[in-house]
Amino acid sequence: MSVSFRRIAACLSLTLGALGAAQAQAPAASGRPLRIVVPYASGGLADITARLLSEHLAARLHQPVVVENKPGANGAIGTAQVAKAAPDGNTLVYVVSSHVFGRALIPDLPFDPIKDFAPVTLATRTAMVLVASPSLPVGNVPELVAYVRARPNQLAFASAGNGSNVHVFGQWFADLAGLKMTHVPYKGSAAAHMDLIAGRTQIVFDTLGAVQPHVAAGNLKILAAGAERLSRYPDIPTVAEAGYPGFRAESWGAVLAPAGTPPARIDQLNREIVAALKLPEVRKRLEDAGAQVVGSTPAELGQTLVAEEQKYGELIRRMGIRLE
Repeated sequence: MSVSFRRIAACLSLTLGALGAAQAQAPAASGRPLRIVVPYASGGLADITARLLSEHLAARLHQPVVVENKPGANGAIGTAQVAKAAPDGNTLVYVVSSHVFGRALIPDLPFDPIKDFAPVTLATRTAMVLVASPSLPVGNVPELVAYVRARPNQLAFASAGNGSNVHVFGQWFADLAGLKMTHVPYKGSAAAHMDLIAGRTQIVFDTLGAVQPHVAAGNLKILAAGAERLSRYPDIPTVAEAGYPGFRAESWGAVLAPAGTPPARIDQLNREIVAALKLPEVRKRLEDAGAQVVGSTPAELGQTLVAEEQKYGELIRRMGIRLE
């Protein structure tokens, strides 16, 4: 499933032009809305988190807050809009870990994932799990590896789309374990889960929150945790413990502003977003969705972005994953 970045560039040209016109007409008063762009489809953890934050930030910042979903091209379209937005502190983007995959995946990515943004806060970390179709006759990672190796190119791993963290983690595991599997991308996790339950694909890496309802219903089974052992399933080992040290699959969500946003505004946004994340009702809602609240400083998020882009950039290039 390929992506035409000529079409993306044309789309960006139109949307950025419209955005610029809107900004030119917008007053500079403090009552101007704060826009939080979510560059993914509605309903996912990024969308849930941004909307939870919006409910509490309006009162804390004394200005309206609106959330806008701008999905497309693995998050590139909406993120590019924010990169080109006025750095006045009234436009933010809520990104997930695949944000740092961009330059390795897309040769003509229309923004720099690091330099074109001012870090605000690392909001959450999210456990990833390796789950399997109930029809697959394996119960752990060694059994899975043996089963797939005996059937080269006959089985498939699903993902939430080309270039998603679900795709990269699945390919990384297959690469480490020496598995020959077909990658089947879907438009989001929900569609991937349906085919996995039906046995049309065999495994997927996804967030615990996304798969938990299916696991609880007995429609999917967890074979391994991606990074740390899970408090909800403490007896299930990690992929590293199952024989693949160095493997660590974990997602995160972060808030960024356009580069050049005044430091005082960044500090204010960080302070109020972190305070909102610590509210008991917000923390509970996010933990129920499988996320761990973090609430970092801007500097800590900046360090995370640089380190993760280097790590996953090298990994993606080595595995030859490209979106063109």
